[in-house]
Amino acid sequence: MKVKNGHPLESAQPQYDVKNFLTSRIVGGQDAPEGYGEYMVALVTGYYVKALMCGGSIISKRYVLTAAHCIEPFVIWGELTPQFRGVIGSQNWNSSQYIRFSDYDIHPHWDWGTLKNDIGVLRTTKEIVYSERVGPIALSFAWTDGGEKSRVLGWGRVDVWGEIPYHLKMLQVNTISGKQCIEAWKQVVGSTPPIQPDIEICTLHSVGHGMCNGDSGSALVTLHDAKQVGIVSWGLACAQGIPDVYTRISAYIHYLAKYL
Repeated sequence: MKVKNGHPLESAQPQYDVKNFLTSRIVGGQDAPEGYGEYMVALVTGYYVKALMCGGSIISKRYVLTAAHCIEPFVIWGELTPQFRGVIGSQNWNSSQYIRFSDYDIHPHWDWGTLKNDIGVLRTTKEIVYSERVGPIALSFAWTDGGEKSRVLGWGRVDVWGEIPYHLKMLQVNTISGKQCIEAWKQVVGSTPPIQPDIEICTLHSVGHGMCNGDSGSALVTLHDAKQVGIVSWGLACAQGIPDVYTRISAYIHYLAKYL
């Protein structure tokens, strides 16, 4: 796999630092049923003391899909740090059932300053063995508009500065249109937010229900066909009744085709 680094987009910088709005957890969710979310991967670091970093999803026997900002911090001199691993086949992120990664691919137009093109792929050292507890999620390259009932699974914090749960959490959400998302954000930040509906999807539940630190990289899955349509990317931490923003899978069909 060719290693790629992010490059700045040509778009203007937002009026505030988007990095301050990164999210990585599920607030107001419930424990996922046992054996649910067989595609989920907990991205962790550390050997003796492990720490949860992000989520990801199995898309084939050799590849895990996640957010670019979940990969980049663990790349040193073009190589992934060896303590960066994935946990599969368990509802608990601190399980010992690891997969290791031999390579990575960050979208060539990933931009940390704007969080655009926040998508990347990790290649495993060995083929993932599928079972009742481990399997891939199908990707949807169809356009997803507002009003789509969906779910997100993750191990992120359960409130601002709160604890990181060991057990996988689940939250059902609804997608909203790009226009609705922009208007909702504008009411908070007082200016047009850096949301691009052509490459991003938004969801909104209610105050006290949403993404938080640790959920980044996890899959947004539509309920009617159980396919992944988004990747948790950024939002206003945490669960303050403001839309959460996801990388839109359908915008990256050419980027992802070689990994399916």
